[in-house]
Amino acid sequence: MTDADRHPDLAGAVAAHPEDFDAARAVIAEAEAADGASPVSDQAMLAAAQGQRALLLFRRRDERHDGDAPAHDPTAPDAVGIVGQGEVDLVVRPGLRGRGIGTAALGALLAHGRAGGARTDPGPLRAWAHGENPAAEALLGAAGFAPVRTLFRMDLDPALLPDGEADPLSLAAPDGLRLRAFDPRRPGDAPAWVDANAAAFASHPEQGRITESDFALMRAEPWFDADDLILLEEVGSDPAAPRLAGSTWVKTVREAGEDGAQETVVAELYAVGVRPERAGQGLGRLLLDATLRRMARHSPDRVSLYVDGENERAVELYRRAEFTVGSRSRQWERPPAPAAGARIDA
Repeated sequence: MTDADRHPDLAGAVAAHPEDFDAARAVIAEAEAADGASPVSDQAMLAAAQGQRALLLFRRRDERHDGDAPAHDPTAPDAVGIVGQGEVDLVVRPGLRGRGIGTAALGALLAHGRAGGARTDPGPLRAWAHGENPAAEALLGAAGFAPVRTLFRMDLDPALLPDGEADPLSLAAPDGLRLRAFDPRRPGDAPAWVDANAAAFASHPEQGRITESDFALMRAEPWFDADDLILLEEVGSDPAAPRLAGSTWVKTVREAGEDGAQETVVAELYAVGVRPERAGQGLGRLLLDATLRRMARHSPDRVSLYVDGENERAVELYRRAEFTVGSRSRQWERPPAPAAGARIDA
């Protein structure tokens, strides 16, 4: 295993300033551009920003070569890790992989959690290896992790989206329900969405624990558009405390083109959920149809979603809508012992 054969001397520093988070986001963006998927979830970054998890920046203490940035350039850490709440996320800059940085950084992250430097729990540690990633899986296996869960990225040919003029809110909903967009001017909409989301994803380890504070930070992201968050509301519920049967959320990201090239528009089905007591009523398909209509409004170049591979009903729903599996990722888990879980792109 090439990465484990060398042990660089790494200095790890806990992020304490906004520029530290900016540097981490730059590394994450670099890895996403190289790998085709983000190595760190939005929830992990939100938790780190709120002090619920520790974000660490790793740099080699030794001299750099091959045109790398100076060892203490604050804008260019070699690796970024997040630890806490039963999870560990780790990403190594693409050009520096295979040099032992991932092994050293993972060891430091786990030690940080054991020392109480991050909010931890006594449960198992969890980690993601994204796509076909033998190096990451070897790193996790050597650290005592074993695969426990599969995540599919499913893609849809944008040409299969409905007419871009179709109104997603005009779809016929069952009696007693109506579709409408999230309204940031209504103080009851945010807690209503958090409550419905928690119910729909009660068994989901990441999505189901989003708080109102998390949701506020997500709405502050540059990609957020209130019209992309569609609510399925019970007709006649109190406007100050609406009752939602479910919701669907489209994340639309516009990536700037290089050297004057046209921007690329990426539409992702960020989260679609239905309250468990409403299951079997066809609401998932209704919300998916609304999602596709909303996506079409953005004329995207790419359309995708992420779904648990073990969620056979959801996978089949998306297959019927002509989504296909584009990549598979695996979550790994280590039995209780040290502290927190992991997302690894070594």
